[in-house]
Order: sequence, then C-alpha cells, then structure tokens
Amino acid sequence: MELHILIDNLTNPALLFFVLGIIAVQFKSDLEIPENSSKFISIYLLLSIGFKGGQVLSHSGFNL
Repeated sequence: MELHILIDNLTNPALLFFVLGIIAVQFKSDLEIPENSSKFISIYLLLSIGFKGGQVLSHSGFNL
C-alpha cells in the first residue's frame, strides 16, 4: 500500500468531521456548532465530496 494514498484518505474533510463527531459522543461533549458555521461546514463538505468524486470520475474513463 502506498503511503500517500493512505494520507490522502485520512485527511479527507468528510472523514475528519465524522471522526470528530464520534469522539464528541464518546466524551459526552455538549459540542454545539453555531448556525452560520454549520451552514458553511455543510457547503464545504458537499463541495469537497463533489470535487473528489468529479476528480475520480475524470480519471476513470467514464463517458456519457
């Protein structure tokens, strides 16, 4: 396994936020994200997922 692929996958924003949520639940944290920040985070995650998916599709040879 190549190390840079593992690092790229572990630094994925969607995965990092998911892990943060799991850690917050385990510590019984009353973590609360302000409404404006949660909207920004949601948009950022959607764009991140979309760009990564688009990048993978562009290299896969999938044509419509």
